[in-house]
Amino acid sequence: MKTMKKIAFSIFLILVVAALALSVFAAAQDSHEKKGRYLVKSNDKLLKTAFAVQHNFEGGFTSELTDSQAKALEQSGVEVEEVVLYHTLAKPSAVVTRTCTPSVQKPWGVVKVNGGSGGAGVNVTVLDTGVNKNHLDLSVKLCKDATKSGIQNGCTDRNGHGTHVSGTIAANGGADGKGIFGVAPQANLWMVKVCGSGGSCWSDDIATAIRYAADQGTNIISMSLGSDSESTLIRDAIAYAVGKGVLVVAAAGNDGPADGSIDWPGANAAVVAVGAIDSAEAVASWSSRGVNDGDYVKEAREVEFGAPGVSVLSTWSNGCYATLSGTSMATPHVSGLAAKLWQGSAAATRTYLQDLAKLHDLHTPGDDTATGFGLPVSP
Repeated sequence: MKTMKKIAFSIFLILVVAALALSVFAAAQDSHEKKGRYLVKSNDKLLKTAFAVQHNFEGGFTSELTDSQAKALEQSGVEVEEVVLYHTLAKPSAVVTRTCTPSVQKPWGVVKVNGGSGGAGVNVTVLDTGVNKNHLDLSVKLCKDATKSGIQNGCTDRNGHGTHVSGTIAANGGADGKGIFGVAPQANLWMVKVCGSGGSCWSDDIATAIRYAADQGTNIISMSLGSDSESTLIRDAIAYAVGKGVLVVAAAGNDGPADGSIDWPGANAAVVAVGAIDSAEAVASWSSRGVNDGDYVKEAREVEFGAPGVSVLSTWSNGCYATLSGTSMATPHVSGLAAKLWQGSAAATRTYLQDLAKLHDLHTPGDDTATGFGLPVSP
């Protein structure tokens, strides 16, 4: 009986795939029908053969589908779910200068957190637009791409954002010592590309990169990206990484000043969310806020720290330097500081950063919605 049921189901799937093949042909005739990214909640081999698999997950796979194809799957009893699109979090008018001669060797944010040294032996993975691994001030130890099917080699940055945040974490001044320095120049800088040239990032690419980095033994994951919507794929990947001892840091978002404007994944309680301050330690008006204050406990939808995020100088994808603003720029200051002050585990490091931040209060007294515990500064 079980064999007969399996045969019947296989025949059913063959018919489904045949119907979908017709929808593919029909879609090809209509060049105006756009494709989107979907999670197909099935691991059936026939369906995976019918579509180009982007990434495999425990509960299914992701693929580029037209609306017609997605509807055809649903009508056939296969559950599909749209994949959430995330974005890098630099301000739209972020690029102020581009120069091949840095105005300073230690940008003001690095000085503010007392960075510029340390981080040896700590692996920091940046998930972003890629990185210019040939930049004289950067030493990239791992360079991968999750924007294609699976994890591929290469991490070319055609945007600049990823190179910028990488420099804030681990720029080492270059072989001649005349470049700029990040917060933890001796840290092992890893890059997994998850965002395209326009700064958009599919959540399945991000989730795959998180799991990959955790499996490779990263200590810290830094994400200067966000969305108003939570992705279950990213949520599950974060839980996986945290379970493997990874400290996850993410931008709070640029949707302030209203309370509750924090983006995901920074809004996840397991993630260190970072808001932005300027050189005078004033909170940027556009820096996203959390929902609660006063208890010194990071819960869901709360900001944990404030860090330098206005007019931040760092490395750029053309081999030179650029000045940008955004919670994207604040995040790598905390990621770099975590590497510099690594306490042997993610939990101990997070607690240490919280204790340091309490000593350098920001915004309003105590735990607040804009900067949480305050600004962590290396002793």
